[in-house]
Amino acid sequence: MIAAYVGEEPVTVAAVEALAAAMRDGPYAARLPHPSSAEGRNLRRWLVQVLAATAVVEQEARRLGLPPVETSGPPALGRALRLGGVAAAVAAARPDVYAAVTAEVAVGEDAVRDYWERNRDRHPGPLAESRDAVAAVLGQAGRDRHFGRWLDARCAALVRLMPGFEHPGDPRQPDYAHHH
Repeated sequence: MIAAYVGEEPVTVAAVEALAAAMRDGPYAARLPHPSSAEGRNLRRWLVQVLAATAVVEQEARRLGLPPVETSGPPALGRALRLGGVAAAVAAARPDVYAAVTAEVAVGEDAVRDYWERNRDRHPGPLAESRDAVAAVLGQAGRDRHFGRWLDARCAALVRLMPGFEHPGDPRQPDYAHHH
Protein backbone atom coordinates (compact mmCIF):
# COMPACT_ATOMS: atom_id res chain seq x y z
CA MET A 1 0.00 0.00 0.00
CA ILE A 2 1.07 3.56 -0.70
CA ALA A 3 0.75 6.46 1.78
CA ALA A 4 2.05 9.16 -0.58
CA TYR A 5 3.97 9.81 -3.76
CA VAL A 6 6.91 12.18 -4.03
CA GLY A 7 7.03 12.74 -7.75
CA GLU A 8 6.85 9.16 -8.96
CA GLU A 9 8.58 7.76 -5.85
CA PRO A 10 6.20 6.00 -3.43
CA VAL A 11 6.20 6.36 0.33
CA THR A 12 4.88 3.00 1.47
CA VAL A 13 2.60 2.30 4.41
CA ALA A 14 5.22 -0.27 5.46
CA ALA A 15 7.81 2.52 5.74
CA VAL A 16 5.38 4.60 7.82
CA GLU A 17 4.67 1.65 10.11
CA ALA A 18 8.39 0.88 10.46
CA LEU A 19 9.11 4.48 11.47
CA ALA A 20 6.22 4.44 13.95
CA ALA A 21 7.53 1.18 15.42
CA ALA A 22 11.03 2.62 15.73
CA MET A 23 9.61 5.63 17.57
CA ARG A 24 7.57 3.41 19.87
CA ASP A 25 10.77 1.51 20.72
CA GLY A 26 12.76 4.73 21.23
CA PRO A 27 13.25 7.37 23.90
CA TYR A 28 9.99 9.19 23.05
CA ALA A 29 7.77 6.12 23.43
CA ALA A 30 6.15 7.30 26.65
CA ARG A 31 5.15 10.59 25.01
CA LEU A 32 3.43 9.00 22.03
CA PRO A 33 -0.34 8.57 21.82
CA HIS A 34 -2.01 5.19 21.53
CA PRO A 35 -1.98 4.15 17.85
CA SER A 36 -5.77 3.69 17.65
CA SER A 37 -6.57 7.14 19.07
CA ALA A 38 -7.18 10.20 16.91
CA GLU A 39 -3.82 11.54 18.11
CA GLY A 40 -2.16 8.25 17.17
CA ARG A 41 -3.62 8.39 13.68
CA ASN A 42 -2.43 12.00 13.38
CA LEU A 43 1.05 10.90 14.47
CA ARG A 44 0.98 8.48 11.54
CA ARG A 45 -0.02 11.33 9.24
CA TRP A 46 2.83 13.43 10.63
CA LEU A 47 5.27 10.57 9.98
CA VAL A 48 4.10 10.52 6.35
CA GLN A 49 4.98 14.23 6.21
CA VAL A 50 8.46 13.44 7.59
CA LEU A 51 9.03 10.60 5.11
CA ALA A 52 7.72 12.63 2.17
CA ALA A 53 9.87 15.65 3.06
CA THR A 54 12.85 13.35 3.51
CA ALA A 55 12.23 11.96 0.01
CA VAL A 56 12.01 15.52 -1.38
CA VAL A 57 15.36 16.37 0.20
CA GLU A 58 16.93 13.11 -1.01
CA GLN A 59 15.73 13.85 -4.54
CA GLU A 60 17.37 17.28 -4.28
CA ALA A 61 20.57 15.68 -3.00
CA ARG A 62 20.66 13.40 -6.05
CA ARG A 63 19.95 16.38 -8.34
CA LEU A 64 22.86 18.25 -6.75
CA GLY A 65 25.12 15.20 -7.08
CA LEU A 66 25.59 14.89 -3.32
CA PRO A 67 26.54 11.49 -1.93
CA PRO A 68 23.96 9.42 -0.05
CA VAL A 69 24.01 9.67 3.72
CA GLU A 70 24.11 6.55 5.83
CA THR A 71 21.35 6.63 8.39
CA SER A 72 20.59 4.46 11.36
CA GLY A 73 17.14 4.63 12.84
CA PRO A 74 14.46 7.21 12.21
CA PRO A 75 15.29 10.53 10.55
CA ALA A 76 16.30 13.27 12.97
CA LEU A 77 13.00 13.17 14.83
CA GLY A 78 14.51 14.27 18.12
CA ARG A 79 15.33 17.71 16.73
CA ALA A 80 11.97 17.89 14.99
CA LEU A 81 10.12 17.10 18.20
CA ARG A 82 12.18 19.64 20.13
CA LEU A 83 12.01 22.40 17.53
CA GLY A 84 8.59 21.55 16.19
CA GLY A 85 8.85 20.73 12.56
CA VAL A 86 9.48 18.45 9.66
CA ALA A 87 11.89 20.98 8.14
CA ALA A 88 14.07 20.74 11.26
CA ALA A 89 14.17 16.95 10.96
CA VAL A 90 15.19 16.88 7.31
CA ALA A 91 17.63 19.78 7.67
CA ALA A 92 19.36 17.91 10.49
CA ALA A 93 19.44 14.70 8.46
CA ARG A 94 20.89 16.37 5.34
CA PRO A 95 22.92 19.43 6.36
CA ASP A 96 24.61 19.31 2.95
CA VAL A 97 21.29 19.89 1.16
CA TYR A 98 20.38 22.57 3.72
CA ALA A 99 23.71 24.30 3.01
CA ALA A 100 23.24 24.07 -0.77
CA VAL A 101 19.67 25.36 -0.70
CA THR A 102 20.55 28.25 1.64
CA ALA A 103 23.96 29.15 0.21
CA GLU A 104 22.74 32.41 -1.34
CA VAL A 105 21.10 33.74 1.83
CA ALA A 106 22.92 36.86 2.98
CA VAL A 107 22.41 39.38 5.75
CA GLY A 108 22.73 43.00 4.74
CA GLU A 109 24.51 45.60 6.81
CA ASP A 110 21.26 47.55 7.21
CA ALA A 111 19.56 44.51 8.75
CA VAL A 112 22.44 44.00 11.17
CA ARG A 113 22.37 47.67 12.23
CA ASP A 114 18.57 47.68 12.59
CA TYR A 115 18.61 44.53 14.76
CA TRP A 116 21.46 45.91 16.88
CA GLU A 117 19.61 49.19 17.41
CA ARG A 118 16.38 47.41 18.40
CA ASN A 119 18.19 45.02 20.77
CA ARG A 120 20.56 47.25 22.68
CA ASP A 121 19.71 45.35 25.88
CA ARG A 122 21.30 42.25 24.33
CA HIS A 123 24.13 44.12 22.61
CA PRO A 124 25.07 47.08 24.83
CA GLY A 125 28.51 47.65 23.30
CA PRO A 126 29.37 49.32 20.02
CA LEU A 127 28.08 47.79 16.80
CA ALA A 128 31.62 46.79 15.80
CA GLU A 129 31.79 44.47 18.84
CA SER A 130 28.38 42.89 18.18
CA ARG A 131 28.29 42.81 14.40
CA ASP A 132 29.49 39.22 13.89
CA ALA A 133 27.19 37.81 16.59
CA VAL A 134 24.18 39.72 15.24
CA ALA A 135 24.97 38.68 11.66
CA ALA A 136 25.24 35.04 12.77
CA VAL A 137 21.84 35.12 14.49
CA LEU A 138 20.17 36.85 11.56
CA GLY A 139 21.92 34.60 9.06
CA GLN A 140 20.76 31.41 10.80
CA ALA A 141 17.20 32.70 11.04
CA GLY A 142 17.25 33.71 7.38
CA ARG A 143 18.63 30.35 6.29
CA ASP A 144 16.02 28.51 8.35
CA ARG A 145 13.18 30.59 6.83
CA HIS A 146 14.55 30.12 3.32
CA PHE A 147 14.92 26.36 3.76
CA GLY A 148 11.39 26.08 5.20
CA ARG A 149 9.90 28.02 2.29
CA TRP A 150 11.91 25.99 -0.23
CA LEU A 151 10.80 22.71 1.38
CA ASP A 152 7.16 23.84 1.52
CA ALA A 153 7.24 24.77 -2.18
CA ARG A 154 8.95 21.53 -3.22
CA CYS A 155 6.52 19.45 -1.15
CA ALA A 156 3.55 21.32 -2.64
CA ALA A 157 4.89 20.61 -6.12
CA LEU A 158 5.90 16.97 -5.62
CA VAL A 159 3.94 15.32 -2.81
CA ARG A 160 0.58 13.60 -3.33
CA LEU A 161 -0.95 12.20 -0.16
CA MET A 162 -3.23 9.20 -0.37
CA PRO A 163 -6.62 9.09 1.41
CA GLY A 164 -6.17 8.43 5.11
CA PHE A 165 -2.73 10.04 5.09
CA GLU A 166 -3.76 13.67 4.72
CA HIS A 167 -1.77 16.31 6.57
CA PRO A 168 -2.65 16.25 10.30
CA GLY A 169 -3.71 19.90 10.06
CA ASP A 170 -6.02 19.35 7.10
CA PRO A 171 -9.55 20.17 8.35
CA ARG A 172 -11.02 17.73 5.81
CA GLN A 173 -9.53 14.68 7.53
CA PRO A 174 -11.65 12.99 10.23
CA ASP A 175 -9.13 13.33 13.10
CA TYR A 176 -8.56 17.04 12.60
CA ALA A 177 -8.35 18.63 16.02
CA HIS A 178 -6.53 21.93 15.44
CA HIS A 179 -9.17 24.43 16.49
CA HIS A 180 -8.80 28.08 17.46
